[in-house]
Amino acid sequence: MTTLPADIAEADPAAGRYRIAAVSKLTGIPVPTIRIWEFRYQAVQPVRSGGNSRLYSRADVDRLCLLKAAVDAGFQIGTVAALADGPLRERLKMRPGPMPAASARSASAVVCGEMLGARLTAAWQARHDISVIAVIADAGTLPTGLPSADVLIVESPTVSVADLQALRRLRSLLQPQLTLVIYGYATRHSLAQLDDEGVIALGAPSDPAHLARICQLGLAARGKVQKPIEHLLREPAAARRYSLPFLAALRDLPTRVPCECPNHLAELLSRLAAFEHYSLACESRSPPDARLHARMHAAASRCREVLEQVLGDVLDHEGIAQPPPPATGAEPG
Repeated sequence: MTTLPADIAEADPAAGRYRIAAVSKLTGIPVPTIRIWEFRYQAVQPVRSGGNSRLYSRADVDRLCLLKAAVDAGFQIGTVAALADGPLRERLKMRPGPMPAASARSASAVVCGEMLGARLTAAWQARHDISVIAVIADAGTLPTGLPSADVLIVESPTVSVADLQALRRLRSLLQPQLTLVIYGYATRHSLAQLDDEGVIALGAPSDPAHLARICQLGLAARGKVQKPIEHLLREPAAARRYSLPFLAALRDLPTRVPCECPNHLAELLSRLAAFEHYSLACESRSPPDARLHARMHAAASRCREVLEQVLGDVLDHEGIAQPPPPATGAEPG
């Protein structure tokens, strides 16, 4: 085991050095297991800090994730620990157990949370049924150009009112079929609210292979379920298509015929957009009150989405130019 000079031996994730507790969280492997794999099988060779603490590199973390994926797939650690990464990935492609059909589409996942995103990206890189296509830092600051995904997985230390509001905005933007929240601490009220909104909540730490199974089972179940009103309300509506300034201008736009449907639709959509925002931010006094507000927000969003589609048809029929779509991640003002 190599020893680093004391002046560069600090545990610094930004520099690619992690202590064993952080490695355990990143990989989902218990600390005692990491030690056994290191001593018995020489799976990784961390360096030592000046204080004699193990420090693992990013390559060590990736290697451990790959080995864990192999163990989760049914291989014995003793049979794969000595393999280089390339042969190990080839072995994983032929792992035992049922494999998806060649024509089956791999499920795509967007992960919110950099540590969880790194873990799942490394652990799922050899899988055929699911892959991480984007990782974002947090739900509060959304980058532009996010791809659509089958699954949204959010890492959240707590589940507060602000966390729930940010999660709704993120779901509305990405339109995932399935949403999972991996939480550290949460109240019964918060967990009940997630359940009411069709979000699967799982306590941390999370196992990548277990998460992949949950995603596949959840997506399969969603494909078989009919969608009465309650299921529609649990799924996020599309992001707003028309900005408030455009609706205000359309509301007062003279029409060429006595029909004033574009004006009336613009007025309805302006009011729905206002109520949609109000119901999302309205203070809740009790768990039933919070659940009712969540249903009101979902219902307003769904109504707004349907009316926007109709308004688009009306604008085309009337020869009124469609406005450019709002920037991804931006709230139309």
